[in-house]
Amino acid sequence: MGTLDLLAGHLKEAALRNSTRILVAASRQNIDVLSTSASASILPALRVAIVEPHETIPDDLIGEISLLVVEVDPIDRASMQRISVIRAHHPNLLLVAAINGANVSLVRTLVREGINDVVSLPFDVDELLQVSLDAVAKRDAKAPQPVDLAPMVAVVRSIGGCGATTIATHLAADLASFGPHGRGAVIVDLDLQFGSVADFLGVKPRGNLADLLGVENRLDEELLRSVAVEAEGGLSVIAAPDAIMPLESVDTDDLLRVLTLLREQYDYVVLDLPANWTNWTLSAALAADAILMIVELSIPSLRQAKRRLELFRSVGIEGRAVEIVVNRVEKRLFRTIGVDDVAQTLSHRVLATVALDAPTVHTAQNQGALVGSIRRKSRFAVDLAEIGQQLRAGLLARSS
Repeated sequence: MGTLDLLAGHLKEAALRNSTRILVAASRQNIDVLSTSASASILPALRVAIVEPHETIPDDLIGEISLLVVEVDPIDRASMQRISVIRAHHPNLLLVAAINGANVSLVRTLVREGINDVVSLPFDVDELLQVSLDAVAKRDAKAPQPVDLAPMVAVVRSIGGCGATTIATHLAADLASFGPHGRGAVIVDLDLQFGSVADFLGVKPRGNLADLLGVENRLDEELLRSVAVEAEGGLSVIAAPDAIMPLESVDTDDLLRVLTLLREQYDYVVLDLPANWTNWTLSAALAADAILMIVELSIPSLRQAKRRLELFRSVGIEGRAVEIVVNRVEKRLFRTIGVDDVAQTLSHRVLATVALDAPTVHTAQNQGALVGSIRRKSRFAVDLAEIGQQLRAGLLARSS
């Protein structure tokens, strides 16, 4: 028996064992090609329906099938929208797109819309069978397994402009270098309106956080990796949306699902939270192992920091989960407010201080680089490394 005959034999055997009920919905031309294929008989559970790419597929056609192969015309808006409608009405249905000449961008778009896999047109029965078996295997492999979640730290600002994003990006880069499983770290820019993490790290996002929200039934590792963009040193970035999003548009459960998946895929997760507080930002903070609050040596910063500490207490965030970092500390003898004043005013210990090094920090940000790559012995870089070490040895060690 030749190689092709052997492959066909294995496929036929697999098909006979496979109880997946398949419906192919495509144009008359493509259905005719499939129907006249001599090898179509190896798919005993196969049904076909002539439905043009722009037409609605009736629910009674879908019935009790477990896998739908649907023809997609990427230049027809109705055809693309049909995928979203099918997924919304049948969230557990395995969905395969049949496309003529698919490219990477189109496949990525279809995955976001809920497609499980893609086959080419005109139909090849062997490919159709193999894709159906792969889709079923992936579905079965998604049975919930207990997974240890990576440590997560939320970086919050006392006031806008206190340097929280700068510290968040450098902390994330430091943690990425010390991942216990070699999976690096990811920083999530949750500042939906003014996020600048991607700019600070000099990366061009392929997607953004908005691509991961509201896609409960399609959220998986593949979608996550299509959105995350890699910076240097094992650090990945989930960028803020390009367009300004209303803060109230985020569903808390959606966000927590995204964060849980990230914690399954990386060694550390860092959140750069916005200045404004909502239900979902508080939920993200509650889910974190550590909250790093960035303050400055100013009355407005300390006043707002105290209010945030009171807010945390009111929602059940333990004081020991919050660490205070004083940013932009100058080495001089006479200051109106000192580091000791911060601890006394906030009734909370100070974890660390970060030296003022404005010229180097501004240069690095303008170049989309980390301070350490501009000036390795910068006091700022040294201070951030010490903060990372203290967190790994302290709050983040609980989940390591």
